[in-house]
Amino acid sequence: MILSETTEIIRALYGQNMQQITIERMVLGLFFGGVKLSNGCGGISYMPTSDIHENNGCESMSSWTPRPGTFRGTPVSQILDMKTSSPLLGTIQLLVLNALSSLFFTKDRYRITYDSDVLDNIDTQSIKKVAMIGAITPFIKIFKNAKNIKFHVIEKKKQSLREDERKYYVPAEKAAYIIPLCDTVIITGATVANGTIEELLRYVKSGTKVIVTGPTVSFLPDALFKRHVDIVSGTMVTAVDKTLDMLAEGAGAYHLFEASCLRKINIIRNVRNDTGRP
Repeated sequence: MILSETTEIIRALYGQNMQQITIERMVLGLFFGGVKLSNGCGGISYMPTSDIHENNGCESMSSWTPRPGTFRGTPVSQILDMKTSSPLLGTIQLLVLNALSSLFFTKDRYRITYDSDVLDNIDTQSIKKVAMIGAITPFIKIFKNAKNIKFHVIEKKKQSLREDERKYYVPAEKAAYIIPLCDTVIITGATVANGTIEELLRYVKSGTKVIVTGPTVSFLPDALFKRHVDIVSGTMVTAVDKTLDMLAEGAGAYHLFEASCLRKINIIRNVRNDTGRP
């Protein structure tokens, strides 16, 4: 599993030092959650709100230790050790992994570009058929105006697309049919939060360009590279306290970028070494 493999990599990198790191503050907002750790690092992740409510929401938290309201001061190792099928706990673990990962996004470990659109890092002229999992607005704007590109948006809800974009809509249950037909697959990081990414990656045919993008995939990319993802496009939290204040007031990713709270980071797989290291 991608997240369990990432957790083991993080534990190995921190060693005994990880035992001293605790949660300083956590915010679970409308669209994204955020966390600040005692070492000053911050992370954010998409909140799979509908999945959380379908999973009995508040009731599902009743057996947790720590209980809501007592996360402050909890060791991150305790959070990562918790076993549950709760999408809310899974999101909290993602927040922690993203925050812990931020110290290791260095150019001696990975091939990185900053502050650029992920599509600037690929040869867009070679794209003929695109499958996008999730209605990612910036990419929809690009591809719906592109010539000679067949474009599909695989989504659970047709309402996620504007009226003029619904001709690109493909129901989520048809993903296994559409994805193998495409030479480029763009996957929203929200699929990590809702637990569908591993199944989606199994549908990708050999030689396909695969991009996973969004603030949720701001953890170490080694496990994704192992599954032949070409680029992981996430974010680094540059103003942790301000980010959490804004999330507490319902901010989305757009607001955080606008307020200079986040920085784009694209990590590109070295095809000679699937661990992500040069």
